[in-house]
Amino acid sequence: MGKFWNRFAKKLDAIGYAIVDMFAAFMEKIRPGWIRRNKARIDEWKLMIYAFNRSILGVIGLFLVIIFLFLGIFGPYLAHYRYDEYPITYLPGIARAPPGKYGFILGTDEQGRDLLSLLLYGARVSLILSLLVIIISAPIGIVLGLISGYFGGKIDEAIQRLCDIFYAFPGLVLAIALASTLTDRITDWVMKTKWVRDFLLFLFEAEPEYIGSLAPFLAVVIAIAVVGWPGYTRLVRALTLSVRENVYVEAARSLGLSSWKIMRKHILPNVFSVIIVIVTFDLAGIVIFGAAMSFLGIGLLDPFVDWGKLVYQGYRYFPESMHLVIYPGLTLFIVGLGWTLVGDTLRDVLDPTTRRRIEVMTREERIFLGDWLGLFATIALLVGLVYGAFKMSDVLIYLALVSLLIPCFAIMKLVERFTSPRSLSKVSAVVPILLYAFTLKTLNDILVAIVFMLSLVLYAISPRYKPVSE
Repeated sequence: MGKFWNRFAKKLDAIGYAIVDMFAAFMEKIRPGWIRRNKARIDEWKLMIYAFNRSILGVIGLFLVIIFLFLGIFGPYLAHYRYDEYPITYLPGIARAPPGKYGFILGTDEQGRDLLSLLLYGARVSLILSLLVIIISAPIGIVLGLISGYFGGKIDEAIQRLCDIFYAFPGLVLAIALASTLTDRITDWVMKTKWVRDFLLFLFEAEPEYIGSLAPFLAVVIAIAVVGWPGYTRLVRALTLSVRENVYVEAARSLGLSSWKIMRKHILPNVFSVIIVIVTFDLAGIVIFGAAMSFLGIGLLDPFVDWGKLVYQGYRYFPESMHLVIYPGLTLFIVGLGWTLVGDTLRDVLDPTTRRRIEVMTREERIFLGDWLGLFATIALLVGLVYGAFKMSDVLIYLALVSLLIPCFAIMKLVERFTSPRSLSKVSAVVPILLYAFTLKTLNDILVAIVFMLSLVLYAISPRYKPVSE
């Protein structure tokens, strides 16, 4: 798989380099000579792009994040039905319709609303929540962390004890208490402040009569931000304690630069890469955290919904109408996975040592017929899993199949590693998959079993079409 990915990554490199060159050309027009002064920085950016593109998981995570951002921005415009449109008024039997019935791709909720449209509106809610929380909590935590780590002494002690107070309470419990307390006050403030009302109505593409349902959302944003800032403070403080002892900071101090200028120009840029990584991980956590609060009934009021609220509304009908839980839950999982994969890859890319190692170790290799057979086997396996998910009537049995397939696949790879490249002994590790696929009674289509068997056959014969040296 790595051989194919290196070929594809070269195409991604060209796109990334073109974006960097366009940005450099733009800056050159604004500030003549910018390219010459920042040539080393431009080369470093291109090296970061090169290293990032060599991570399959990182690119997949970035792809998922881009889809989330796109749906968060344009989701309400792509939705076929509005959040306050109830087809049950003219189709009485439409409540909790399964996927595909009445033309609804993902089915309907308990009130007959299109589940796909609600998920698209929920993407907007999750995106707004994530951005607002980061915009509030990250700057506060970063500034306090810089002050605490740079000045030390009583200032450091006071800030750290304040962080301890917030850490003394479980995060979710504290957020729920704050949101519940602030809801009424924020609602009154929103009702009296015109620009806030207009801003909320613009963000959510809502009608003026629903402004009362949107106001509690701000309470959730503030609650999560209050819970989240101590993490940034502790992280930035630890980084500042190590950076402030460097020679260039001492030189800046000896030249008479003010403390604020030293923190802004010499300390913050050197800890910013770590902050970016933490922010990406935090974006995943905020989406899940907000969904958890919405599941508990805190946040947007009807007719607005988000992914956590959809899970809450659907769990009461599980497993009869499992699509009400599976699709919102799967959406939360995918978004959280995307941000996590991006953050994990950025952690390696922004580290100069790891970045140089990726550049040295990456090499383009020749692709043989056996590699193509292995690729087709992987694709066939994924197709079988996706197709089987739509064919099975019981999600638990499908999860059992996946849980059996994954360890068998891992054993097959382990056997392959410690045996001859042309050995067929690895087939013994996947025999349970064959037996399970053919004897599973809940499979409505024999095609799934055939696809599984085809993928295993391709895996078994692929080493015979590779050089023995590999």
